[in-house]
Amino acid sequence: MSTAPRARFLTCPRCKDSYWGGPKDPLPDCPHCGYDYRNREGFRFDLLFLMVLIIGMIGFLLLSSSYKGGTMTSAPAAMEGTMPEKLPGR
Repeated sequence: MSTAPRARFLTCPRCKDSYWGGPKDPLPDCPHCGYDYRNREGFRFDLLFLMVLIIGMIGFLLLSSSYKGGTMTSAPAAMEGTMPEKLPGR
């Protein structure tokens, strides 16, 4: 028995055309329609998840930076005066 590599009979997933593949070529392009096996078609859920993760991190950083600032954008009227506000019952 020889262990020499042999040519393979392949079927294209797009056009269903059958053709011979070389022994050294792992997945040759389809000669009929030119389908490239290296390119994956379809929606990429991993990229969607990555974009949502990045937007969430940016939103978290923006929200947390507004709390770390220590400056209040609109000061209440009670803090502007020199006299403390009188509360009922005291």
